[in-house]
Amino acid sequence: MFIRAATTLRVDELALRLQRWLVNRGRSPRLLVIEMHETRPQDEALFRKQLEWVAQRFDLVDLDTFAQLWQEYRHDAREFRKTPLLFTFDDGRANNYTTAAPLLEFFGTRGVFFVIPQWVQCSPPDARDFYYSRIDTRPPQPDHAEEDWRAMTPQQIADLSNRGHAIGNHTFSHANLASLPDTQLRHEIIESASQISSWTGRPVDAFAWTFSWDSITPAAWKLIRQHHRFCFAPCPGSVDCGSDSDQLIWRTEVEVLYPPAHFRFMYSGLADPLWRKQRARLRALLKD
Repeated sequence: MFIRAATTLRVDELALRLQRWLVNRGRSPRLLVIEMHETRPQDEALFRKQLEWVAQRFDLVDLDTFAQLWQEYRHDAREFRKTPLLFTFDDGRANNYTTAAPLLEFFGTRGVFFVIPQWVQCSPPDARDFYYSRIDTRPPQPDHAEEDWRAMTPQQIADLSNRGHAIGNHTFSHANLASLPDTQLRHEIIESASQISSWTGRPVDAFAWTFSWDSITPAAWKLIRQHHRFCFAPCPGSVDCGSDSDQLIWRTEVEVLYPPAHFRFMYSGLADPLWRKQRARLRALLKD
């Protein structure tokens, strides 16, 4: 009810205008990173409508542009007009390749696709078991089709990379890094990146850990920082160009199936204050 009331009163639009007004008066600019999962073909029209709304209010950027603007805005925000927005997709689902990537390209941008090498290398029967035991642990629904649990192939991952999308590391086996002994961290972080790089022929700059905002340890984060340029946290919030670090980047989850009132609320940053304590606790945990 609160979300519907906020969007009915156009508080989301006022929040976006306020952000630009504050930047023009000296506040440090913000960037936004969106985290998504399923992009099923039957939901393509919904995703297109969401992107149409987003493209009118944000500058859609790829990872390299995102990083470049971050540095530029850190020193000079006089050219700031719209908030730059980067789309990321978790797990490496086949429907991200068939649905999400072409739509992003239609809107003139590229995304970051975080893949799980063990899932990619599973045979079809094993891929289904892996998905429902390691990624989506809810009981499988009767209407779940193959497209719900099928991962991208190495060839599709390489093709996305060649088309300008970034391929990121989402651990080797969708592991909860907070529950692993330190002896297994190298496999989940470093060897996973090596496998992805063997498919793309490029370094793996981006890492996103799995599960919740606190499913991470200082030891895991140290390894991530040593072997990746960017680290994305599953913790909502906009990125402060002046104070945040590119090795701890906030991501706001917005799914294709969110109704307009819900996704408008999330994109506008109105939910960010609700996660302020978690962001502070995560910084303290990692001593960032």
